[in-house]
Amino acid sequence: MSGEGLPFALPFSRFAASAREGANLFDELRKPLLRYLVSLGLSADEAQDVVQDAFLSLHRSLTAGASPENARAWLFRVAHNAARNRQKSYHHRFAAPLESEALDLTDGATPERDVLKKERYRKLGAAIRSLTDSERECLLLRAEGLRYREIGEVLGLATSTVAGIVDRAVKKLAEKCNV
Repeated sequence: MSGEGLPFALPFSRFAASAREGANLFDELRKPLLRYLVSLGLSADEAQDVVQDAFLSLHRSLTAGASPENARAWLFRVAHNAARNRQKSYHHRFAAPLESEALDLTDGATPERDVLKKERYRKLGAAIRSLTDSERECLLLRAEGLRYREIGEVLGLATSTVAGIVDRAVKKLAEKCNV
């Protein structure tokens, strides 16, 4: 996040006091939530629906008087749980969206570069698929800028456990990608 953005742990009471802060929170977290949900295997449309539902849940919680301390972690947790529920009901897989999204990222400078980039993305996709679910989820949340404590809140894990999982996942990826 940029230094001008919202703090990582935005208190709900501050958010509830101002509709503008709610809009700022949406602007700040919409794209990271979408990227995370697509990385989990949801289509772009499904991810949009889940993000909207998460913010609607936030609004409902605030109007009901709930006040969790960390809006960012709370939204990621709600979105994470909704994605898992959709995956269970639709039998989604992690691999297909990751590969198709990654292959679209090539810049098309030369055919040789395209082939090399596609091969790197294929290798990275295979390495990511080889991670356990918890390793993949922790790594994806870390890539979205969440701190270990926030990842722990989202996934219901101790901060020290998250640190170990992320470290193990990075080592596995480095080994599989020959870095």
